[in-house]
Amino acid sequence: MTNYLRYLRALPSFIYGVLCFCAIIVWVLIAILTLPLYCLFRLFKFIQGKFVAYYNVGHLLAYKDVPFLHETENNRNFINGLFVINGKPDIDQIRQLLMERIILHCEEPTYIHMQQKIVKQYGRYIWQNEDNFDIKRHVVFYDGQSPCNEAELQDILSDLASSFIPDDISPWMFVLVPLNMEKEQFAACMRIHHSLGDGFALVGLIARIVDRKPELLRVQKPVATPCDKQKQVWKVVLTGPLALLSLALAHSTKNPFSAKVKLSGEKLFSWTKPVCMEKIKEIKTLTGTTVNDVLSACVAGALRRYLKSEGLDYPTDMQIVVTINTRSPRVLSQDSIPLENHSTGLLCSLPVGIIDPLQRIYETKHRMDDVKASSDWKIFGWIFDYILGTLPESIGRFSSYSLNRHCCLILSNVPGPLSELELNGSAIETVIAWPPLMSDTSMSMSVFSYAGKLRMSVMTDRAVICNPSKLTEMFIDEFDYMYAKAISCKPNS
Repeated sequence: MTNYLRYLRALPSFIYGVLCFCAIIVWVLIAILTLPLYCLFRLFKFIQGKFVAYYNVGHLLAYKDVPFLHETENNRNFINGLFVINGKPDIDQIRQLLMERIILHCEEPTYIHMQQKIVKQYGRYIWQNEDNFDIKRHVVFYDGQSPCNEAELQDILSDLASSFIPDDISPWMFVLVPLNMEKEQFAACMRIHHSLGDGFALVGLIARIVDRKPELLRVQKPVATPCDKQKQVWKVVLTGPLALLSLALAHSTKNPFSAKVKLSGEKLFSWTKPVCMEKIKEIKTLTGTTVNDVLSACVAGALRRYLKSEGLDYPTDMQIVVTINTRSPRVLSQDSIPLENHSTGLLCSLPVGIIDPLQRIYETKHRMDDVKASSDWKIFGWIFDYILGTLPESIGRFSSYSLNRHCCLILSNVPGPLSELELNGSAIETVIAWPPLMSDTSMSMSVFSYAGKLRMSVMTDRAVICNPSKLTEMFIDEFDYMYAKAISCKPNS
């Protein structure tokens, strides 16, 4: 929720209702003026699609995948992942394993995209089979020196993320990096384009690759009655237009991390040491909040610490985008999660200015609850899934890139496997992921849990921050302080 909209909702109900009505009138007038042109363009797109089908050159990308192709050469929308695996890398066995588990013998139809490249023909983005698919082009060895510590591994990730993946193959790659550290291990660095799938889809992909099907967190959502669904629809219809109008008219958010020049294209990575999930749950229980509330408040505290240490003015509130899954529990409980995008983002204001960690948690919970109860994320998700991809390329790209006007960073919180995984009989010790810098956003943060532990990771551009490890260290400092404060306030302690 934008700060502007939060202030609007603080108005008396009558005034807020009048503003909602006025916003509906404004959008109806805009629709009357633009609908004929939009319908004409949709007819043109329909004809393009018929050409694609008639000449059998491939099949069309889903409209909700198209916005992820609104990117630049310096900033491609690739999700990056890191797996640290015990033992020596046997690239031939890993290639064979991937062929068997996700290429040749997968009953989920969306996994065919792992063998297809993205091309543009007849004005439409289409999936087209690779010419002579070769797994050796997707799973390769790192040709540089083995890293001796985490800092060197981070530099390698930076080099890989800034490198080019050929356009004539499906947009994904695994790079195996032997490690020269304390244990005999290797890293598998994954790059996969967001047009293939989102974070939850990639967790499903990992579940297919590993030796045994992992135990995943099943999010229980309350079952909505027909009456509840009708109320939700009416809420979106009546309040959604004002949410859109307020976002369109709002000024750019104050972003202390905005690049003074264009993004350089050189990505920088950092991650924290493992944080025990039991400690996070203990804070959650003591404060009567959720794990997401605790982690978001901790991120806000880390941001305040970092900006203060750099001598920068930090705002009282910092507006971010939090990605959320929109799949139903039924889909998440299936054996195979389709490889697709089925998520949206909600604008949320982090209380960076609150110093006391417990007060910050309560304020974060209040704001998160307010956002979840609103219709904003539903209408924004609907526009992202069904409108942006249908617009003319220039208008769709402009709309996508307006995101960086309204947020300072992107925060992703995807629950990973609950148990330790194995690949080809070897234990996977570490799993970390980073969402892309969508729309040239300054920074992306990921909170990813794995086997009872959690890490916060940061990806940014060198033009924004040249020392992201300082921010991840301050996340740990803030969490330790928050935990100590929560325990000290525990009854009978």
